[in-house]
Amino acid sequence: MALKNTEISYGSVAKAFHWGMFILLAGLVILGNYMYELPADTPDQMSYKFGLYDLHKSFGIMVLFLVVLRLIWRKMNPVPVMPDTMSRLENISAHAMHLLLYAIMLLQPVFGWLLSSYGGHPVKFFGLELPALVGKNKELGELFEELHEVTAGLLVTAFVVHVAAALYHHYVRKDDVMDRMSLRPKKSE
Repeated sequence: MALKNTEISYGSVAKAFHWGMFILLAGLVILGNYMYELPADTPDQMSYKFGLYDLHKSFGIMVLFLVVLRLIWRKMNPVPVMPDTMSRLENISAHAMHLLLYAIMLLQPVFGWLLSSYGGHPVKFFGLELPALVGKNKELGELFEELHEVTAGLLVTAFVVHVAAALYHHYVRKDDVMDRMSLRPKKSE
């Protein structure tokens, strides 16, 4: 498998970014929902819950860093062409979905960092405390908490649509759109 993209398939670097980000983001959504519901009534419960928050923030910062690297890689390494059988509307829709997913992957960790900063909570990257982006402000903290939750829901929705489109192309259209990002090597590779 080639490192760089070809006209018909994504390369191993793009595939690693794609599937690695999927695993990270799915884990963060699951962890975010789990930790949010945990009680914090005793010191042990608080320690456990806020330890998970620190882990969530660390992986969120990792997502922010990786999505920037992913965008740089994408800029340097053009994506494979879409099949000729796709209509103009389908091409525009696919492009719009990718833009939406990239926007969410950038905004979600930034909103989380702002939420923590406005709330007066430190953001640590695996123990290394990062600077607060802004000063403490309860009202803005609540706004960014809501934005962080809304973008998480939007991420899940966009993911479902993205997967549905890939499955549609694979099983209904029977084109190679889904195969281009598959981890299985093609017979010709």
